[in-house]
Amino acid sequence: MIKKIASLFLLLAAISCIYPKITIKGKGNVKLTQVDFEQFSKWQETNHRMALMAFTQSCSRLAKMPQNRLIGGQIGEITAGDFRDVCEIANVVKGMSDAQIKNFFENWFKPFLVATRNGESKGLFTGYYEAELRGSKTKSEIYKYPIYSKPKNLTSEPYLSRAEIEAGALKDKGLEILYVDDAVDLFFMHIQGSGRVTLPNGAIARVSFAARNNQPFIAISNYLADNNYVSRSNMSADSVKAWLRANPEKAQEAMNVNPLFIFFKLSDLEYPIGAQGAALTAEHSLAVDNDIIPYGFPIWLETYLKKNGSKEKYNQLLIAQDTGSAIKGAVRGDIFFGHGKDAEINASSAASSGQYYILLPTNIVDKVSAEMKLRSK
Repeated sequence: MIKKIASLFLLLAAISCIYPKITIKGKGNVKLTQVDFEQFSKWQETNHRMALMAFTQSCSRLAKMPQNRLIGGQIGEITAGDFRDVCEIANVVKGMSDAQIKNFFENWFKPFLVATRNGESKGLFTGYYEAELRGSKTKSEIYKYPIYSKPKNLTSEPYLSRAEIEAGALKDKGLEILYVDDAVDLFFMHIQGSGRVTLPNGAIARVSFAARNNQPFIAISNYLADNNYVSRSNMSADSVKAWLRANPEKAQEAMNVNPLFIFFKLSDLEYPIGAQGAALTAEHSLAVDNDIIPYGFPIWLETYLKKNGSKEKYNQLLIAQDTGSAIKGAVRGDIFFGHGKDAEINASSAASSGQYYILLPTNIVDKVSAEMKLRSK
């Protein structure tokens, strides 16, 4: 099998220059323009091995789906079965050298710049992390802020708002799974979508996303700026947290500006799970608008982190594995940075313009190109 794959690598490398570059116009507001790997800055230095491990996590999810299930978002009529061959090869290649893993991506995928239909390829890229809190299974004077599980009467319709829930609408209904000691940390865990709660005995309880209340996400930054609580020039996750903690009498009113409320579930898994159902990998998993960009595809991202008053280039190979309430549009992404203080700092510093490229398996390129020709007739 390994010799066969090595031969296929050589064959694909030899014929890769034969086919002309193409532009794929998706079914919605997305356009893909084929490019070369050579134009990716820092492509040679990126950790292809960790990206491959994240990709195989997505492959595991795709293998469990009906192979005729459509998963192509707005790009095309792509099925789970279209990944079968490239995923089989990925699982073999992960035991090979770093150079062979890089060659895997270069030989079995074609990169395409992602843009809107009118050609806009720049968008906002932010970051998120697995929040860390202190909590208990029982309520006390210290641990008094509840983490709620999904209510049984939750439907696809808008549910109780954050303000209504914080006012006690779900109190004592048996939905409390844990209690934490910090309302601000809990608010930010709702934004991140998952967390690690350290219990009094030192054990870690992981909580993951279960459902949302189907209310819109509204960032509280405009509210804080409009009321001159925090200046726009100084607006950041750290400055928002500092203001909320320094003004407890106004903090709940400010947090209630965001009506979105997240319900959680306890998880015994070692890693947080994204919306695709795959384990997330720090700095190699990306949240996207999955109505447009499908889960499971490798993404080459070029953006910046803002640190100490300067911009630091951030280029990385990630896998589309998650989504979020604020992640909307063809060119929009949220980088998962893992857990811990460094992850929180990196996530807070990621709020910059950038662009990304989707890596389509070669067989999918052929399929989508043929489909596009049929649509044009």
